Formats: sequence, structure tokens, C-alpha cells
Amino acid sequence: MLGITVLGSGSSGNSIIIHGREGDILVDAGFSLKELRKRMAAAEVEEGRLRAILVTHEHGDHAKGAGVVSRGLGLPVYTTPATARLLASKNRVGENVVLFNAGQTFTVGEFDIQPFSIPHDAVDPVGFTFTVPGFKLGVATDIGYPTSVICHHLAECDILLLESNHDLTMLQQSERPWRLKQRIMGRQGHLNNTDSLMLLKRVLHAKTRHLIIGHTSRECNTYELVEALAAQSLMELGRQDVVLRVARQETHLPTIWIA
Repeated sequence: MLGITVLGSGSSGNSIIIHGREGDILVDAGFSLKELRKRMAAAEVEEGRLRAILVTHEHGDHAKGAGVVSRGLGLPVYTTPATARLLASKNRVGENVVLFNAGQTFTVGEFDIQPFSIPHDAVDPVGFTFTVPGFKLGVATDIGYPTSVICHHLAECDILLLESNHDLTMLQQSERPWRLKQRIMGRQGHLNNTDSLMLLKRVLHAKTRHLIIGHTSRECNTYELVEALAAQSLMELGRQDVVLRVARQETHLPTIWIA
């Protein structure tokens, strides 16, 4: 049995819970402990089942609550050495830190976890796959462009969570500073809608049953556009059997289970 609850996804905060038979894992702590508990309660997720916090990278929308949540819930924080040092310099990580390196598989409870490098403007950013006997789940957001490493690791996933951050035209016409636009569009920025669909086509597998689109900009994209584009792509691929959901910033998504 494997499941996922997206508590919130976007530039204001990201937190995801991965569910197993024996316990759960929190991926990223981009909310305060109070807000995290509020969202977990709304999603009917039991706080006592959490076993660890995994941090993808040091940006505030993914890690600003890591230290407080770690101390408040008594959970270890798993992250790379470079990310741990940066978080420690900002007092954003607790005392209980477990280090891993990208490409090095580790286990938490029943999960075999594979962290892999992603191109993003952080010190050592990673995505994750979670494997239990018979099932695999992949999480990859904050991606500048779809690399062969990402595609390799996201192969054969039953559940995929992929980024579709911005519409290029909406971003270019926005009132954001040009330097910020360049950062977002760059090879260490975020995936636009077109590149997200390219990644989807490369990693969608016969096993894939659920697709979640995440980290969608509320200023330079719309949830409706992202959903329509992804649905069209799935139809063109002959995969209307895949259940599609778009993660929101303001609220959680209902938990997805496979067994």
C-alpha cells in the first residue's frame, strides 16, 4: 500500500505526505508547524504516523518550517550535507539531522528512497522516488529543464507528481522584474507548461495510474490551464485511464492510494 497527500504546493509553501503501511514521511516543510497541523487535520492525516522529514532544497517555500516542525513533532530531518549546512546557518534545521547524497538510496521504515539531482538554483536540490514492494512513487518539482537523470529515476512510477510552474507568455507579460523572469525561465529555474508536458511524455509508463501537477504559479499560470493541457496530453497519449489532479497552494488534495 502506498499513498500521497499534497498539503499545499506553490511558491508560498510546499509540503507532501507519503503514506505507507507502517508510517508516513513528510516531504518538505514549507509551512509553519501551526499551518502544517491545520492542513494535516483538514486532510485527516494522523500526526503520530510521521516518521521523518525529507527536504528537497533550502528555499523557504520548501524548508522554512523544517527546524520548527522537527522539534515540535520530534522528527529527524533528512537532507544533503550542503543543504543541511545552509539551513543550519539560517537556524532552519533542528538538532536531529540525517545526511544523504544524491544518487544514494536510503531507507526510512518500509520505504526505499532514491534521491536524485535536479537542475535548480539551490545549493544541492533533489527529487525523490519512494518504493515499496510492487509500487513506486516519484516527486519532482523546482526543475529548470527535464534531464535524462530525472527521466531515468521517474521511470515506472505508479504515481507521479510533476511541476508545471508557468505559462511562458503569462510570465513574459507579467509585472515581475526582468531578472526574476530570467531566473524562472532559466535552466536552473522552473518548468513551464510546455516542458512539463515533454517530461510527462518521457516518463509516463504503463504502470502509471495517477498524475499530480504541482508548483503551479498563481500569477503566471492557472490551475484550469494546467489541467486542460495535461488532460489533452494524456488523451493524445491514449491514457485517459490516468487519474489527473492539480495541486493547489491554498488547500490540500484528497489522499491518493494504490494497493
